[in-house]
Amino acid sequence: MGVGLVEHLFFILNSVYQAKHCTGFAEAPLKYYSGVSFPNFFTLIAYTHWAGAIIKFSNTISTFAWIFTDLLITLISIALTERFKQIVRRLENNKVMHEKFWKEIRQDYQRLYHLSKTVEKHMALLVLISYIHNIFFLCIQLYNSIRERTGIIESVYFFYSFGFLVLRLLVISMYGAWLNDEARKPLDILYAVPSEHYCTEINRLIEQIYTNPVGITGSGFFLVTKNFLLQMAGTIVTFELMIFQFAQPVKTTSTTSTNITYNCNVI
Repeated sequence: MGVGLVEHLFFILNSVYQAKHCTGFAEAPLKYYSGVSFPNFFTLIAYTHWAGAIIKFSNTISTFAWIFTDLLITLISIALTERFKQIVRRLENNKVMHEKFWKEIRQDYQRLYHLSKTVEKHMALLVLISYIHNIFFLCIQLYNSIRERTGIIESVYFFYSFGFLVLRLLVISMYGAWLNDEARKPLDILYAVPSEHYCTEINRLIEQIYTNPVGITGSGFFLVTKNFLLQMAGTIVTFELMIFQFAQPVKTTSTTSTNITYNCNVI
């Protein structure tokens, strides 16, 4: 949250820096600051101080709600992962191979499975929205990477914001994949059980782990695993290569191009 606060402050400073290039900034600084910060609003509707304040407040709340959503998903993934790690430790430290022990393990794993499904039911839409937001803004930042930056503030904001966005996406994906890995780790131990100690409970547990994967999902559209992370990274890299191949860098050396780039045409 602290890193997100710094990123939002850089966003404000960068908007002020860009608004200063507008010819009417000295007479109406708030108007041009709002126009540069939120061109999707103030190139369509007339600027007023009330509208600017409401949109800025909504933007701030949405920014930190977005960060909190990613943080919440990460923390819940960590909590569930630790529970599955407890089962793995019990299996690793097990010295007795009687059927009662395997039945207790299977029942505990079943409880954790139902807990994970309950959490998934309540968070699946949140996970889907989080990934859509992160990937959408990451693509925007990749598109902005071809744009020429004219000052230190603008460059620092771009690289800081881009790095923060990539970090958040990686953290969510890695901890989600970690949950899936820990839920499947008992398979390695169960497959190594000597044949003389093999029983029905072990077979039932193997079938459950193999056929019912555990992890963070986005409303059933995807399951967060290491393979999913690689596929997502490949898609993003492909998008970036397409941008570099077909797009031309946007330069901001003249006053006219600066006004166009910085959206100074506020209603």
